[in-house]
Amino acid sequence: MDVDKNGKKVVLVEDDSLMSGILARHLVNDGYAIVTVTDGAKAFGRIQDEQPDIVLLDIILPGVGGFDILKKLKQDDSTKSIPVVILSNLGSKEDIQHGIDLGAEEYFVKANSMVEEITRKVKGILNRPIN
Repeated sequence: MDVDKNGKKVVLVEDDSLMSGILARHLVNDGYAIVTVTDGAKAFGRIQDEQPDIVLLDIILPGVGGFDILKKLKQDDSTKSIPVVILSNLGSKEDIQHGIDLGAEEYFVKANSMVEEITRKVKGILNRPIN
């Protein structure tokens, strides 16, 4: 895990090393601590252990898929309040709606999204006032 400057932790669940590297670099530069998980089967346990401020979640993962991880996160008392942003190559209206219905804050289709757009959304979620 990289050292954070602002006390905010991001768990990035992504098996594409290029994508995770680019996103992690941008987020570290913005002062966030990054924990990267590349295997869907390990993601839920790692998120429970880390208790991050936000999760960035791919859908197509080895082991366990992102929709199943999201569903489990939102059903578990220890993780249900953690915001989740989906990053996926699945871009059909049905997939996007399914992700939102399961509790994702936002759904980005990787091919249509700039890294800056994703990091701006992450910052917005992390910096919103706590009720």
